[in-house]
Amino acid sequence: MAEIRSPRLLMEECRRYTAQLSELRTLLEERLHASRAELARLREPYHVTLSATRARPSAARVRRARHDVAAIEAALERMDRGLYGTCVRCEAFLPLDRLRLAPHVQLCAGCAGETRMTA
Repeated sequence: MAEIRSPRLLMEECRRYTAQLSELRTLLEERLHASRAELARLREPYHVTLSATRARPSAARVRRARHDVAAIEAALERMDRGLYGTCVRCEAFLPLDRLRLAPHVQLCAGCAGETRMTA
């Protein structure tokens, strides 16, 4: 049988959850700003000179920066739709520590194929 909790406990849990979402939204927005700045920097025109200090960015770096921006924007959209924090494949809840480390993550460790070594 399901545990019945008091309204006070439910409100505390709701406030904690709202604070965590706010923290993660701030983290996502900061990373989005940084990723967009990196993408803009990579797209800046470069000049080939004998003493060039800035080399042409590799296509892989540009693709990675685009991917980062798209992943963060998708995470913010999932947050706005109320779908943030769950695995898009199996719908399991994503651990808060995982979201703090990579707030744009969409897959749980199992679905992402990650394995942990245990001592």
